[in-house]
Order: sequence, then structure tokens, then C-alpha cells
Amino acid sequence: MFFMKRKQPSCIYFLMSWIVALALLVTWSPVVTLASEEMEESIPVELKISPDKDRYSPGTKIQIEAVAKKEGKSFEAKIVIKTKMDKEQTITIEPETKIKGKNYVSKATFTPEDIIGDQAGSMGIEFEIVMSDTDKVWVGRANKRIFVDNMPGTVPAVDSEFFISPEQTLKVGEKIKFTVHTPYKGIIREDAKFLFFSFNSVDTTQKVEKVRTTHDRKKGMYITTGYFTPRKEGTYTPFFFLEMYDKEKDEEISGSGAVKFDVIANPKIETSLSPQTATIKFGDEIYLLLTYQATGIDSAKFSREYNYDVTEINEEYDEENKTYKVLLKFKPEQKKTHKFEATVKNIETDTKATAKTTIYVK
Repeated sequence: MFFMKRKQPSCIYFLMSWIVALALLVTWSPVVTLASEEMEESIPVELKISPDKDRYSPGTKIQIEAVAKKEGKSFEAKIVIKTKMDKEQTITIEPETKIKGKNYVSKATFTPEDIIGDQAGSMGIEFEIVMSDTDKVWVGRANKRIFVDNMPGTVPAVDSEFFISPEQTLKVGEKIKFTVHTPYKGIIREDAKFLFFSFNSVDTTQKVEKVRTTHDRKKGMYITTGYFTPRKEGTYTPFFFLEMYDKEKDEEISGSGAVKFDVIANPKIETSLSPQTATIKFGDEIYLLLTYQATGIDSAKFSREYNYDVTEINEEYDEENKTYKVLLKFKPEQKKTHKFEATVKNIETDTKATAKTTIYVK
């Protein structure tokens, strides 16, 4: 009996030790489990849609680009496009992902009509990249929503500043310089042009010449110059147009401007004689060509006077150059130097001009 009493506390101690050990195991087991699990960390993603528009047509080619900081040793990237049209539709695109510097850059291109045809509605674009290492996971997510419709788009426009030189006292027959400044919005798609319309310009037939456009990179603008010579008095309103194209936004931009000015009459006659000098033998005849042009004179009533007796052989009007040409035959009667003069006068305006030539008779 004494022996049995000595053993009893030992059994109780053993039993209590086992219970305590079991309790400790149960208490610490969740900690061990958590330590074995991978830790997940969220990272930012920069998501871009190009071209950047408020609305897209079904046929627009759209590029998705996502940039995320490179982490871990491996990755998986995907793009999910969800449509909300007559019925919801979801497609998954595997983007092309490359390492650029310290980032993963993922790109993919799609056309809405390949997914929804010519329907209109919204499309959600969701990007996700999962990067992992031995004991850690990094997840980056970003999303955007775009709207698609099949309505014709409007072409964005910018104002062009239109200048003329000289600014005042513009006369018929005198050259005017056009200078236009257009904000740079992309490459030139169509050459710059100046147009006149009959509803606000007295003459629409005269063209602007030597049109030239240069790109001033410092000022961020296109500079277009041209030269215009009015042939009629009255009011002119030239319109300027320059078509540009923005590659990044995939859109056309139109630059336009106008200026209004008045041209006053400039009654003037320009004359010339050819040849300007000549040497002939006494008794010979010489043929001279009188050419004259009148600007700012509506009437074609001209008179011609000569300081020697001559014969007018022929007269014609050059429509293209707006000039009159008269062929003259002159037979000097003396051996000397003859200062031949031809004077052209407009009867109604009393405007006149004189051309001269020297003829040596030996």
C-alpha cells in the first residue's frame, strides 16, 4: 500500500504534462500555418488607351498599354474586355509583355468591331498582372471604360491667325503678302490653301502665288506665306485652310482663318518698247513692239501717240497676261540718232504712260 501511494503522484504528473504539451501544440499550430503561406502585395499600374478620345468608332484601332514595376521572378498578365451592349460579352486577351528598365510593359491592340460589330455601347477594359517569387506575390490591377458609337465624328479645329502686309492702302496691281500662323497639332496631311468665294470677294479668279509652309519648332506653330496681286478694286475675304494629323490620337485637326480687306483703284499704265536700242542703215525700216498694261482702269478706251510717223501693223490683246501689244513699222528719214517715244493714254481717266527707245541710223 505504501508503494502504491508513492507511484500515484508520478502518473498524475505525466498525465498533466501530456495535456499541457497538447495544448501548446494546438495553440502554436495556426502560427506555423500562416508562416508557410505566401504574402500578397498590391502594386500600382499605369494604364493608357491610345488614341485618347471621348468616343470611338467601331473601326478605330485601339492600343492598350500597361506599365507596372517589375517584381519577383515570374509573371502572368491578361486583359479582360467586358462589353455592355444588347447582351454582356467577355473576352480575354493575352498582351505582349516586355521588360523595359525596371518595369513590365504590356501592350495589346484590338478593334471594337471585331468584338461587337457595328453596335454602340460601352466597353470595360481590365488589366491584371500577377508576379511571384518563392514566398511572395505581387498583384497589379487597373481598369478603364470606353464608349463606342457609329456616329460620324467631328474634326477638331484650331484658329489660324491671318495677317496681311501692307495693312492699309491696298491698290489694284500691287502685291500683298499673306502670313498665317497655325498652332502645331500634328503633321501636315494636306498642303495649305487660300480660297476666295463669290459671296464675299469681288474676284475669285486671281490665285495666291508662292504658297509656302514652314514649321517653327520654338514657337510650336506652322507659318504659311503667300502673295496675292488683286486685279480689281473692291472687297476681298480670303479663307485659309491647313489639314493636320495627330498620330498619337489618330485624329485629323483642321486649322483655318480668314481676313477681310478692301482694295482701291490704282489707275496706272505700264508701257515698254522693244528693242530698247537698235542700229539700222539709212533707208531701212525697223519693226518695234509696243506693249502696255492697264490696272485699276475699267475702260479699255486707249489712245496712242508717237513722236514720229509710224504705221501700226497689228494690234492684239493677251488675255493671259492682261496686256495689249501693237506692232509698229518705222522708217527714219534722216541719218541721226532718233529718240522714239510712244505714249498710251486712257481717255476717261486721263492716265498716261510713255515708253522710249533709241534708234541709230547710219
